[in-house]
Amino acid sequence: MDLQNRLKDFIKTKKRTISSVAKAVDVSTATLHLWMNNKYEGNIKKVNDAVARFLEIEELREGRVSLDFVKTTVADDIFDIAKTCHVENEIGVCYGEAGIGKTFAVKRYKYENAGVVLIEADLGYRPKVLFSEIHKKLGFDGHGTVHSMMLDIIDKLKSSGRLIIVDEAEHLPYTSLELLRRIYDKAEVGILLVGMPRLMKNLKGDKKEYAQLYSRVGIKTELNPLTDEDKIKIISKLLPNQDSVYPALSSYCAGNTRVLTKLLVRAIRIAELNNMEVNEDVVQASISQIIM
Repeated sequence: MDLQNRLKDFIKTKKRTISSVAKAVDVSTATLHLWMNNKYEGNIKKVNDAVARFLEIEELREGRVSLDFVKTTVADDIFDIAKTCHVENEIGVCYGEAGIGKTFAVKRYKYENAGVVLIEADLGYRPKVLFSEIHKKLGFDGHGTVHSMMLDIIDKLKSSGRLIIVDEAEHLPYTSLELLRRIYDKAEVGILLVGMPRLMKNLKGDKKEYAQLYSRVGIKTELNPLTDEDKIKIISKLLPNQDSVYPALSSYCAGNTRVLTKLLVRAIRIAELNNMEVNEDVVQASISQIIM
């Protein structure tokens, strides 16, 4: 099959658009469209090479290892507090160290529960940015003053029984947190803040001067690292019946979901490249290739 037909088949099978593929191969949509129909009169070799490399990478991606959602104790804790906030219209806080599976869990909760607005905060999430994001998630245009957007948000959420989850909420400055409190007060919806341990300090203030904000928190949970049972569940998901490598993987991940997942995926990839099973040597090789 020639390159044009291979690309057409890829676009159809993967339900991609020509414009998205054009971005990936770094040509204009018009150029790619002409090339696919053998009408392009420019540098054909350049487009051929770019498309060939693109398809090669996409074929390699097909075989990559990925881990489906595993209901760990971290996920259980987040689900429990999210459900409480959702049902009882509370403000809740979940906090724990990086890499233990917080983001994976809140995304899963949103997937399984209608009416959840999930915001993934970044550095610099000032009130205008935060409210624009919530505004758009609720079907508005994300434009206007903070006050006008807040009025729209409150009107849309009032008596809705919905839940707002803010992941990486430690990035929110005090003003943004205080305005979220006003949404909670006026719309009477649940809000769950999820983040690193410093989130608690941000909510209280250095001298516990933010009592008006922190006093609204109805429930909080400190999230712990993975248990031994959690680690076995995750490892078994990708490596069933491989008891011999459990001790090494469990020891090196130190209860961190992200590290354990990276170790697993890397070990499986190394084993595949060398046409062998995952064993102690393969695990040690994977450990040497990631930052612990």
